[in-house]
Amino acid sequence: MEFRIDSKHRLTRKGRLVERVMSPAAHTSGTFSVQPKIIVMHYTYGGSGRSSAEWFRDPANRYKSSAHVVVDRDGSVIQCVDFNTAANHAGRSSWGPFKGLNRHAYGIELANWGYLQKRGSGWTSYTGLAIADPVLAIHKNGNPNGSGAPIGWEPFPAALISTATQIARALTEAYGVTEIVGHDDISVGRKWDPGPAFDMDAFRADVLEDMSADTANLLRSHTPSDTLNLRSGPGMNFAVLEELPEGTLLSPQQYDANWVLVHVLKENGTVGKTGWVFARLTIPAG
Repeated sequence: MEFRIDSKHRLTRKGRLVERVMSPAAHTSGTFSVQPKIIVMHYTYGGSGRSSAEWFRDPANRYKSSAHVVVDRDGSVIQCVDFNTAANHAGRSSWGPFKGLNRHAYGIELANWGYLQKRGSGWTSYTGLAIADPVLAIHKNGNPNGSGAPIGWEPFPAALISTATQIARALTEAYGVTEIVGHDDISVGRKWDPGPAFDMDAFRADVLEDMSADTANLLRSHTPSDTLNLRSGPGMNFAVLEELPEGTLLSPQQYDANWVLVHVLKENGTVGKTGWVFARLTIPAG
């Protein structure tokens, strides 16, 4: 692997430390008590990756925000917080039993303007920079401007996605990561990153790869109604993300009373959506 994490929780590339622009301790939440199993993907809503890395250590950053790494559009990367330390990247957030994901997840920032503004016949960043060939889409949680029509989003270059994928794989190898989510999954209605221009399903599948061979640790959906609701949280009051056909392979991640957080496995064994199902409506796959 091109990227690895050393014994001091630092990111290396081809055996050498990546560039480090470290956030001050006041811009972190201290050492992890337990190494997380979750990665949260973000976009910077800004220009270069370097400008974001510098902002994370700027005394004028009144929110004291930070992230573990920032990946730039050309695939270069800067580490800002070591991986044994909680970065301030999530803010008010929740996922499953976790409240406040700073202390339960790694934060990867992707240099990207995010949602764009319509200017004449084109789309620009909020700074007025014209963005060629934007992705036109409606955010799954509703557009930040409240419109019901597709809006522009800056696309993510292939070099950036390749680097981010390799870093996420390195985190998975080093710490046993089992979940990859967006900021828009853990802070619904407050954040829109990484947004619809980022193919989360493909990214998650590329990082976590084929999980279907380990049938001894898998579940199958089994319900009289022939479909099982995959929900956004552990309870009937949470939104239905998808209706799963009878026999769908599921990789359990954690339990909360009568509910289980699962990765839904596609036919090729790669990971699709992640969500909660009622545990009694599953059976062992083996």
